[in-house]
Amino acid sequence: MTKILDCTLRDGGHVNNWKFSDECIIASLKAAELAGVDFFEVGYSFPECLKSVYENTNLVIMRNASGQLLFDYGNAEYIRVAAYPDEIKKAIYDCEFYLSRDLNVFLHLMTADKLGEKHYKILSGWENKNILTSLYFADSFGTFTPNTVESIFENLKGCGFEKISFHAHNNLQLAFANTLKAIELGAYSVDGSIYGIGRGAGNLPVELLAWAMGKNNKPYLDVIKKYYIDLHKNYQWGYDYKNLIGGLYNLHPNEIDKFLSQANV
Repeated sequence: MTKILDCTLRDGGHVNNWKFSDECIIASLKAAELAGVDFFEVGYSFPECLKSVYENTNLVIMRNASGQLLFDYGNAEYIRVAAYPDEIKKAIYDCEFYLSRDLNVFLHLMTADKLGEKHYKILSGWENKNILTSLYFADSFGTFTPNTVESIFENLKGCGFEKISFHAHNNLQLAFANTLKAIELGAYSVDGSIYGIGRGAGNLPVELLAWAMGKNNKPYLDVIKKYYIDLHKNYQWGYDYKNLIGGLYNLHPNEIDKFLSQANV
């Protein structure tokens, strides 16, 4: 059965510069545990407040292949190495390094629609690909349709990856449909965040994903009422004109304003 990864703190941190209160961090983790979520991503560094908290869900930390290697993992047993297509060789090196540090590893391919023949050739030729817990591909700018998800999924499967995962963004309001397609295709895991918090148009709301997969989403509803409604009032992530344009034209959130200043849309 497809697993759920809660990326609230990591992806949502792009909205508020990772300034979640300790109480919100702990309550978010507990909501994930009570909902039966399999993985909880803590961010790009490990929050101090979680170092003494007992958890039943698997903690994940993320590192970009473009950055320095990470040596402080806190209580995390999993690491997700994120890479743009032209960083795949470096990301593979990083994955093998982290495995040598006794971490379980996800490789996370950003802007997966930009993968070309040379990138697939590198992935196909990677002899140690079976070290991965799973290979993620991401709809980084929220521009995918279910057909895109299926095409990329099959391409990666053709490269010899047995466990493939998917990370959605919601610029075109297709995060839910795209994620359901990934589940239908047999995805190892899929992502969501509380109340959809995330940069730009945000992510698939994990409380909806939990509901769709027959889990108890009441703990998420409780933590939304206590913390995330106010966060949304302050930071206003989600569907708006700018993020719609980002999804339609496949733009990084940082490029949308420049595009709008030059384009007649």
